[in-house]
Amino acid sequence: MEKVKYLIIGNGIAGLSAAKEIRNNDSEGSITIISKEAYNTYYRVRLTEYLSKDFTEEQLLVNKKSWYEEKNIKVLLNKIVEKIDVDNLKVRLDDSKEIEFEKLLIATGSSPFIPPVAGKYKQGVLALRTLKDLKYIKNYFDNCKEITVIGGGLLGLEAAWALKKLDKTVNIVEFAPYLLSKQLDKELSNKLKEKLEREGFKIYLSASAEEILGENKADGILLNNGKELKTNGILFSVGIRPNIDLIRDTPLKFVKGIIVNKNLRTNIENIYAAGDVIEIDGKVIGLWTSANEQGKVAGANMSGKTMEYTEAKLFTSLLLGDIKIFSVGDIKEFDDSYEYKDESKGIHHKLFISEGKLTGGILFGDTKDMARLKKAVTEKIDIESYLEKNYLLIK
Repeated sequence: MEKVKYLIIGNGIAGLSAAKEIRNNDSEGSITIISKEAYNTYYRVRLTEYLSKDFTEEQLLVNKKSWYEEKNIKVLLNKIVEKIDVDNLKVRLDDSKEIEFEKLLIATGSSPFIPPVAGKYKQGVLALRTLKDLKYIKNYFDNCKEITVIGGGLLGLEAAWALKKLDKTVNIVEFAPYLLSKQLDKELSNKLKEKLEREGFKIYLSASAEEILGENKADGILLNNGKELKTNGILFSVGIRPNIDLIRDTPLKFVKGIIVNKNLRTNIENIYAAGDVIEIDGKVIGLWTSANEQGKVAGANMSGKTMEYTEAKLFTSLLLGDIKIFSVGDIKEFDDSYEYKDESKGIHHKLFISEGKLTGGILFGDTKDMARLKKAVTEKIDIESYLEKNYLLIK
């Protein structure tokens, strides 16, 4: 039976980041990464961008094959872990092979969530999560004239924009009363909607898919308000669910995701978890930047260092042609707000304040100050001192 010091299940950015950190701290210990995918770690965050571009697999890879060889990191591709034996510290693969480990990292990521809509299994109802998905979707959408993106969040809007570039008619269906409801207030979201409509998008708010129409192939959507949309391609972008099936029959604790402490350790000694599969303080974060940092923290703790994961201030950046938006911090709960507008340039900035401190902000139309704003919100800078350096902002 094969034995390995560090075993990592999953080769998304969390798994790769952990392997890197382990190798930085332990130059000798054996590291094996197991992936159900056919590719080494790639930039998952760039998949939507490539809906409208030709690409090679090489372009998407984070590291070339030679990097793994140099670092002496073994990667098993196209392999599925079927069972984790917690008592005997080993896993069984789908080819019946068993691997013993000293330390284990579970970084199995997440899957796209498709809500229970009637007809959701018809051909043409798709979701984008992997490179394999991307290839299939590009091929399928080649023959579609009208495509509907369900979900008006960040990834949904990026996907819709990429599809519009292919000269498709694109509908956007969003359950919330306005687009980017986590990142924008209603006023700025309405401005975004107007800009998108001028670009030719058809946008349906406070709406959800009730039924996918068509016999075997999708050819329309019935919305919950009774409206029917003609569409022959449907892309769901309404969130993720952690891939926790592997640990359901183990003593590992989970609710929505695998429960971990600040060191990214599970309730079982020597077993860690990181990335989209975990739950911290009751939350599943599901962001590339967070998964990257979590992998590093888990890898450090697995290889003898002590490191705690602290959740960074969440921020969002959206760039669609001339549409530029940056949002950071808490934009919902605040005592006071400041804003600056220059309608002639399409600029509208808002700052949100609690107890005299800057706790959130939105830059709309001009995002060159985003690094300074992010730093100020992270450090909860006193609003007066921020305004002195940013004199353009007026109440």
